[in-house]
Amino acid sequence: MTRRGPAGTLPGVTDCVVLGAGPAGLGAALALARDGARVVLAEAGDAPGGLCRTRGRDGLRYDLGGHIPFVRDPGRRAWLAALAPDGLLWVPRPVASVRDGRIRPGRYLDQRDGRPEPPVVPVPPDASAADVLPAMFGTALVEREMRVYLEKIDGVPLGRIPAGRPLRLMRDQAAPDGFWFPRGGIGRLMDGMWAAARAAGADARLRTRATAIHYGGGRVRGVTLEGPGGAVRLEVPAVVVALPAAVAVGLLDGDGRGGAPAAPGGAVRMRAVCLVYVRVAGPPLTHEAWVQVDDPAVPFARMFEMANWDPGMATPAGGAIGMECYCDAAPEDPLWSLDDAALTARCVTGLVRLGWLDDPGRATPLEVVRMPRAYPLPDLAQMEAVSAAPRRLEAVAGVHLAPGAEVVTAIEAGERAAAAVRAGRWD
Repeated sequence: MTRRGPAGTLPGVTDCVVLGAGPAGLGAALALARDGARVVLAEAGDAPGGLCRTRGRDGLRYDLGGHIPFVRDPGRRAWLAALAPDGLLWVPRPVASVRDGRIRPGRYLDQRDGRPEPPVVPVPPDASAADVLPAMFGTALVEREMRVYLEKIDGVPLGRIPAGRPLRLMRDQAAPDGFWFPRGGIGRLMDGMWAAARAAGADARLRTRATAIHYGGGRVRGVTLEGPGGAVRLEVPAVVVALPAAVAVGLLDGDGRGGAPAAPGGAVRMRAVCLVYVRVAGPPLTHEAWVQVDDPAVPFARMFEMANWDPGMATPAGGAIGMECYCDAAPEDPLWSLDDAALTARCVTGLVRLGWLDDPGRATPLEVVRMPRAYPLPDLAQMEAVSAAPRRLEAVAGVHLAPGAEVVTAIEAGERAAAAVRAGRWD
């Protein structure tokens, strides 16, 4: 295919607009640009990466949540290493979990009691985790190792959690021997992908959000973007949506020539996450990178020590610890309703309860990041509502979804969306 210049050099001529510059959007834009498409990548924030961001404060670096790139093959590892400006580090620590006051290797979903790894089998869409997991592992193991943690992060009983969710977690987010991680934080990988997409010809724009996706006659017609220079409408044959589907549906703007049919479903309940960060003076509290905690008395479900991911992200005086608290963004929620100082204090008390922090005075608050709509609440009762928005978007020809997920899975979703665009026509 003949190389063409970036969309910005050809006013009014664009092959595809990618909405969102998280891992999925970056994966789509990079694949399209390298294949010669004239692509515009629009990101509403002031930096690429979406939730995959790395922050710096008081000499420390820490990620916006724990983001492990679950690399499954040498080719993907080489691809990531080429895009991470400072290369990849091997972190020889599997995700760990807590049981009976001790940290042991493996997630709660990895515990097997000597049973072999179960085969991956399809499950009915209406099956719950309570239907499937006991048949695979036995009721005793599920009750001891899985139920409490899954209910803590998802906020609904096991009988309402779709069976596919824990099965996907088992398959897609396993790192039994350790994992590769971009030196300097996950944001460094996102910066590298952004730079590579621009070098390949993508017109990548920050602080630019979509205000409308125009369609008619059953297919996409254009996108209106609003950025620092004002609003512009781009006539395009293809759009990659790397935003939450429910957000993108709200952008659909028909022009009177027909288009996306209405889809059933009501409002989608979302799970909220509060990320609580503290600086801990002295050495790391544990030897682990990421520890899952199912104790209901501890507010956080996951704790990550950035010094154990990359020692360069800490200082000789100490490092940053992040704690992920799952909740509902509602005044009655016992975690969300706390102010930042009170929530941080509760998390520090949790570190003491677990026996990891001997002196609460070693922990100094850094910040609390609240995400009221982190992900759709996994609940069989709202599966129809969750699937309604993607169905409506997919009914518009030329609209391709790149759903978010863990880092590599999201990148691959973006690449699949790019392949679907390429299968169409942009010549």
